[in-house]
Amino acid sequence: MRILIVNYEYPPLGGGGGVLTRTLVTQLARRHEVTVLTTRGEGLPAESYDDGAHIVRVPVVGRRELAKASMPSMLSFVPAARRRGAALFGRTPPDVVHTFFAVPSGPAGAWLARRTGAAHVVTVIGADIHDPSRAISPDRFPPLRRAVTNVVRGADAVTAISRDIAQRAKALTRRAEIEVVSCAVELPSLPKSDRAALGWSKDEFVVLTIARLVSRKGLDALIRATGRAGAPVSLEIVGDGPLRLSLEQRAGAEAPGLVRFAGAVDAAGKNLRLVSADAFALVSLHEGFGLVYLEAMHAGLPVVAGDSGGQTDFLHHGEDALLAQPGDVGAIAVALRRLADDRALRRRLAEAGSRVAAGITPARMAAEYEAVYERAVRARGVGAPASG
Repeated sequence: MRILIVNYEYPPLGGGGGVLTRTLVTQLARRHEVTVLTTRGEGLPAESYDDGAHIVRVPVVGRRELAKASMPSMLSFVPAARRRGAALFGRTPPDVVHTFFAVPSGPAGAWLARRTGAAHVVTVIGADIHDPSRAISPDRFPPLRRAVTNVVRGADAVTAISRDIAQRAKALTRRAEIEVVSCAVELPSLPKSDRAALGWSKDEFVVLTIARLVSRKGLDALIRATGRAGAPVSLEIVGDGPLRLSLEQRAGAEAPGLVRFAGAVDAAGKNLRLVSADAFALVSLHEGFGLVYLEAMHAGLPVVAGDSGGQTDFLHHGEDALLAQPGDVGAIAVALRRLADDRALRRRLAEAGSRVAAGITPARMAAEYEAVYERAVRARGVGAPASG
């Protein structure tokens, strides 16, 4: 089967949506002919063959950061992707166009599917449906709502990465049939714990968080909760973003000496922290799914997370995690303190979390998407789906 993946973000650009796409592409490319159409960031080649797939990157306006897309870059991706995709598939059209994010990728993917006669599968991720930190979130901003609705209702099949996103997408677009396909992460080879290499004391209880430093991640409340929990609880923040300075100021004022900012780190640095920390916490205002929780669970960390959002598909309070209402500093502080004070609780949650995460695999995810493709192709009559 010839598959065109359209996502305006693909590693090293972007966050979880890009990582999810690459994980899927790596699996699909073992059995199918896969092309990825994405944004060309600074220093990246126009074309390459990575992860077993043909990666095609189109130039856009104003993309200056790896982790964050500007509005001009998202808007300019649509015409650039249309032009490049039309040239790529002029003679040998794809069987399936699979678009990640109803906006901004959606209009480009929908146009290319119509032009080539391919089946169009759309996966809604999170911010393309609901982002409580943005005034122009599609569920509050009519022009974006119309764009999302047009893409979703016109697709041959629509998937969502969690029940939360599926429900929100149904309410937003009035499309009844949206299938949930859970995300998954590739498991890295984890190193041995080495707190000394990270400058962590053996006496402190290190809580790790990994996130872009943006308002949706709720880091302000997590910092304040760390201060309220008090020593030996400390917080290591991995990631960068526009709120770093204000968060550093918050930490200095409300959790002095208890918060460290590691900035952006490479995979080795992230994995070393995952195996060396005592717990993981991220109580976002909203998560479409939360791949980072799976990474923490795979590494054997007990997790503190929000009590609403896509992560509640696999995180359950008191069973495999502690959940708190986003923004509730007191509740988050109590959760951190409980973990610091109760070794047996930490062990029980970590063991349960590891079992849950072990069942959410890239191979299973890819098989579920392949089944979606085959149904969409048959319904459209594009051709007989093949595995090679």
